[in-house]
Amino acid sequence: MTKIDKSIVFSILNVILLITVLFNTVINFYLFVLVIVVLVILCNILIKRNIIDINKQGRKYFFGVTFPQIINGFFLINYVTGMNPTKETYCFRSMVSEVGSVRSHQKGKTTYVYLSGNAYEYSYMTRSFWIDYKRMLFKNQVIYTFERGIFGLKIRKDFEFVFNENCQDK
Repeated sequence: MTKIDKSIVFSILNVILLITVLFNTVINFYLFVLVIVVLVILCNILIKRNIIDINKQGRKYFFGVTFPQIINGFFLINYVTGMNPTKETYCFRSMVSEVGSVRSHQKGKTTYVYLSGNAYEYSYMTRSFWIDYKRMLFKNQVIYTFERGIFGLKIRKDFEFVFNENCQDK
């Protein structure tokens, strides 16, 4: 397998892990970005001091493939070792989005939700659902099933939409 072939295969694997594992982990988006930036800076320092040897693979391959794979591996271990499922229930309202131009635009609800009590305010993927909007239609409550992984991070394992007349659309 050539270096380009490995890059393609591992990049596809990284994208699959990103969508299936990392997006289901409950993390503060801003804290996650800060940690990644600090890790990139730390890796650059370690590379310059020859503590991390990247001569065979190169800097682009390391930061484009190896580094994301290490991060995804961490989250994969946390995801696979999830235990003690708990259910959390929240009322929600869908975000409204506008598309189009000045002359012609449309408004519509999206699959991104605002939870009651502003729960998971900075965990964007916890409040985002890449599903058919019809599953959410005429529903106003979401029931999450969360687990805790070995590293203590919360994982969204399942969710269900239901209608509850006690949840008022605000």
